Amino acid sequence: MCSSVHVSTYIINSVMEPARVIFSKLKAFPPAIEGKIETEEFLKAANEIVEVIRAFGTLFTPVVSDMSGNINKLRKSYEKDCDKCKYLEDLIVFHAKKDNFTADALLWLKRGLQLICTFFENIYNDVEQTQAIKKHLQDAYERTLRPYHGFIVQTTVKIIYNWIPTRCQLIGQGPIHEENMNVLSSYLPTLRDHLNRLDALLKQYKLDDNKQV
Repeated sequence: MCSSVHVSTYIINSVMEPARVIFSKLKAFPPAIEGKIETEEFLKAANEIVEVIRAFGTLFTPVVSDMSGNINKLRKSYEKDCDKCKYLEDLIVFHAKKDNFTADALLWLKRGLQLICTFFENIYNDVEQTQAIKKHLQDAYERTLRPYHGFIVQTTVKIIYNWIPTRCQLIGQGPIHEENMNVLSSYLPTLRDHLNRLDALLKQYKLDDNKQV
């Protein structure tokens, strides 16, 4: 009897548990303007992604801190001359000959965003809508950040990623799940387009450093 009550309670709680991420509430990444990405709007959207990662759980705090740190570095560089650095392309050109500080921050922020973009693309493209989404995060990590991490960092990451929430915990069930999937259908392509542009930009100025950390 107790076992039945416990199972019933678990099912009810699972159904009632709200989604941790609601993509319709995010401002999202702006479309490129004449092939360029607005720095201010990009940084705001990137900061929203940090909040999405925060929703994964407290064990993801190191990832949150790393991406927040890179956003703050870029903002400091941007605020030195907002007019000349209105677009990310101009920000890089403006600072490329002065310091590696800005380029390095953008490089690592881009890689972090690639991780999250690939992760949610995996979730979106999972036709079986698997509840256990650890494999999607592992795959995203292998394809984005792992080549730039040494053994110690890789080991730490594997431990952290074991604690990723389930699909329904992260993006909900029923109507809210459908809403999130609908928003992702337009959100992810825009983000991917930005990441491709940043890839090309960093490679153009030979700032795509492949060293491990």
